Amino acid sequence: MLETLKSQIAGSGVMRWYQGRDPQERPIIAGLAALIVLSLLWLMVWKPLADWRETSENRFTNARVTWDWMQANEGRARQLASSGGPSTERSLLPVITRLANSHGLTLNRLQPESDGGVSVVLQAQSFNAMLQWLDELENQHKVAVQRVSLDAEGNPGLINAQLRLQ
Repeated sequence: MLETLKSQIAGSGVMRWYQGRDPQERPIIAGLAALIVLSLLWLMVWKPLADWRETSENRFTNARVTWDWMQANEGRARQLASSGGPSTERSLLPVITRLANSHGLTLNRLQPESDGGVSVVLQAQSFNAMLQWLDELENQHKVAVQRVSLDAEGNPGLINAQLRLQ
């Protein structure tokens, strides 16, 4: 089998071309061929395996950190789940959007803030509907209006508003 492989290589066009080169050129050609083969091996085998290994190690580390965090916070999560959630915080977003829809208002921007407040932007909305909405938020849902900025819209009865609710 080895003999047939040798005879096939010796009879190939590449080998005939190589044998036809000047003896001083052959080591240079052989060195370049070896460099190309090594480069291809590195690009096609070694680098993908090394990248895969690094990615796998990063995923494992991230999974381990997440697992450790979950283990450390399991008691608190169970306590919050049994108590129905944190008692000092409440989610304003569903209340604000549900009531705005029931009053026919379109919220152009609704942005939660880090301190638990919510910034709301209304554009070209009914002034009376906005007042009724704010009244219901404040009196029935205990949502405080911290800041209001109103601008008149071109049409009578319509306003642009920027609000901060807490």
